[in-house]
Amino acid sequence: MLKRARAKAEDVVKKLSKKTPANYQQPATSFLIIAADSEAILQGKTYGKAKHKAHAKAMLKELMGNTHDFITATSIILSNLRNPNNLVEKQWDDLTQAQVTMKHLSESELDEYLSRYDFSRFAAAYTLNETPWDLITKIEGSYTGVIGLPFEVTLPIFRTLKLL
Repeated sequence: MLKRARAKAEDVVKKLSKKTPANYQQPATSFLIIAADSEAILQGKTYGKAKHKAHAKAMLKELMGNTHDFITATSIILSNLRNPNNLVEKQWDDLTQAQVTMKHLSESELDEYLSRYDFSRFAAAYTLNETPWDLITKIEGSYTGVIGLPFEVTLPIFRTLKLL
């Protein structure tokens, strides 16, 4: 999972490096790239993004009524495009974890949930910040990691870089 987060961040650096600073409205010397990748784990089985509605439904049914681990890998790169020999000035990689307990939904509640929300964008077919459902009954650990961008990882880096 950390490899996927790193690959996402490094891909952005490569794409940015193909452009010259003259292509940008403002001449920028550095970019901060943040990438993350998440998955849920229940009894050794991993749950990434659902491929289709039936897959999402099956995942949620397995997770409902259980407590699972939710892991988010974060990769942050400070990139200097004016130095092609050293595009990555600094890189931070970290993992956050939470134990998430999901309530049991009735068949009709589950069908309604799947018809209303874009389950395909999120690990384990759910998100905390877009759905008004009380799908999750308990979180122990990184709440913002379950959302997809752990503040306990990003904020100290922002402070180090004097962005906050």
